Amino acid sequence: MTVVQLSIRLLLFILAGFAARKVKAMPDGFDKMLSRFVMAVPLPCMIISSFRMEYSLDQLLTAPLLIALAVGSMAVMFLVVFAATCWMKDRDLKKTVRFSLLFTNFTFVGFAVVKEVCGEAGFFSYVLFTLPIRIMFYGGAAVMLGKAGTRMDVKETVKKFLCAPVIAVFIGLALYAFRIPLPSVISTTLETIGNMASPLGLMLCGAIIADADLRSAVKHPSVLLVTACRLLVIPALAVGLFWAIGVKPEIIRSTMYYFAMPVASLTPTFLLRYDPEAAEARTVAGYIVVASTLFCVLTIPLWTIVLDKLFT
Repeated sequence: MTVVQLSIRLLLFILAGFAARKVKAMPDGFDKMLSRFVMAVPLPCMIISSFRMEYSLDQLLTAPLLIALAVGSMAVMFLVVFAATCWMKDRDLKKTVRFSLLFTNFTFVGFAVVKEVCGEAGFFSYVLFTLPIRIMFYGGAAVMLGKAGTRMDVKETVKKFLCAPVIAVFIGLALYAFRIPLPSVISTTLETIGNMASPLGLMLCGAIIADADLRSAVKHPSVLLVTACRLLVIPALAVGLFWAIGVKPEIIRSTMYYFAMPVASLTPTFLLRYDPEAAEARTVAGYIVVASTLFCVLTIPLWTIVLDKLFT
């Protein structure tokens, strides 16, 4: 698939969700229910299905490296982002910007892009790379976005760590590592259900955009700056860092897409859950999600071209 076709496909799925929401085919609250459904059923099926490929010991042995790269790169990003935002006086806005710069829509948009652009081997690497990030994402949301002085619920945090997509990675990896065959009817069913995840996820992004005030989103001073950092500056830093430490080009190509994705679409939801009083910050988070999702239709193909030029 060419980068132009990829861009058009992303846009069409997003527009489908946008139109569905505007004509009330997605009534109020439906997007939240659909999000839970995608996370609980199609997405785990897609993850398990992604491990159903020809066995390669070399591929399997990259798992520790990918996990180490994920943890190390997120640690570096954490330090850079916190240092770059320490001047901000509004605490609610500061934590929103920090979370937005650290965590991307690596599932709904990321899976759709990497599966098309990088093939089976690249998608395998991407799934493993995002495993520790997924754990950080669900577990760290309460810590980063919670109201000051609020104690973290340990049981709730553990439940977030053990969400369906995380469990699916371990199941898929075990099936792959121990070469456990699945009956054709089961593997086909998993693949068919899993193929629903990316289209539905992108349509959810469109539904979020449909509910946003686009004029206010563009006018807010933090929105475009965070969007530019999220889609352009941070991916450039990630590519430079991975290249400098000698990471193989094929691994850079697949893992870099995590950093090039738009802001995580669950950011406003997490703010509502962990700090209901931060209404202004939640509004800004929604604007950032919308702006970064819209502009990623342009920047993802751009990064695809750049990576092809640099590493092929």
